[in-house]
Amino acid sequence: MHSEQSVASAIADTDQAPRTLVTLWCVGAEATDRNPRAILDAEPQADRGFARKYLAQLNPRWPLTHIGDFDMSRSAPPSESEFYIGAYPGLSVIQVVLPGLLRLTDMPEQLRSVAPAADIYATCSVPPGYEAPSVGQLDPLADDYTGLAGFAHFRDGEVRRAFSATRERVYEDIGLPEPSESPFWAGNTEASGIQLPFIPAELARAALAAWLGVDPAAGDVPVPVTAFAVDGRPEAKSDTRAPSRPGRGTSSDAPPQPAAVYDDYARTPTRGDASRDSNREIARDIAVSAGRGVLSGARAGARGLQNLAHRIGAEVRKQARKSGR
Repeated sequence: MHSEQSVASAIADTDQAPRTLVTLWCVGAEATDRNPRAILDAEPQADRGFARKYLAQLNPRWPLTHIGDFDMSRSAPPSESEFYIGAYPGLSVIQVVLPGLLRLTDMPEQLRSVAPAADIYATCSVPPGYEAPSVGQLDPLADDYTGLAGFAHFRDGEVRRAFSATRERVYEDIGLPEPSESPFWAGNTEASGIQLPFIPAELARAALAAWLGVDPAAGDVPVPVTAFAVDGRPEAKSDTRAPSRPGRGTSSDAPPQPAAVYDDYARTPTRGDASRDSNREIARDIAVSAGRGVLSGARAGARGLQNLAHRIGAEVRKQARKSGR
């Protein structure tokens, strides 16, 4: 794999080992003074619109299949031909499997350039079971990629620091070590043997946490993403609507109502919307009750009209209690 290679051809080369999981954290210039943790603490939502645009720029011919929206920090890694993408104000994250990638500086430059950012922090790892190619036979004389991991920092397109290795072999070491790496190179971590004095995956995790100000793998903050497949698979059909119960004027054989169509850019209802809806319901109920009070008051004469204000006040308090306010 080389940096000039397109992402489409890189992910399609599935007979290459290992199947390397790559995660890019793109921090915009406007977020430099704002800790990425603060952005994630705000519990942003996954942006399907950004994900579709990003993938269309990588390859407009890809057939996109939406897989789901979930928390990446608590999810299994993507399979081949799958992308996990999250976009938030000043911060975005992309996760994908790149077969055969051993050095982060060799990943397709297109993967980084499509998501413009002042700083891009990347990590790579080989999850258990991803060491061998998914197609073809594993060469018994090939390198053992178990435990391969790495990290890299790109600023304005230029690499500042990059490192990738297994316990037995270093594949890339560019730039000066970051302060967060010192305990690992000093041999102060729990790693034994004649190999490197640390576990590369632990070093990569510590470096990313120092750069972002948060450890995404710890699960302390959610990382909402939307997932897409680009291999043309059919979208899973599911109906989450509760089944209607037959009753008066209904039939169990009646066709189901169509589910609501998802809009990538639809505004999410807020707590204020719910409050306004509740106010409308209270006003409607008060009007009905007040109307009844007027009729009964008219029948009862002046005394009934004098009690009308008290009835309205009681109805307001009653409806407020029902709405929990």
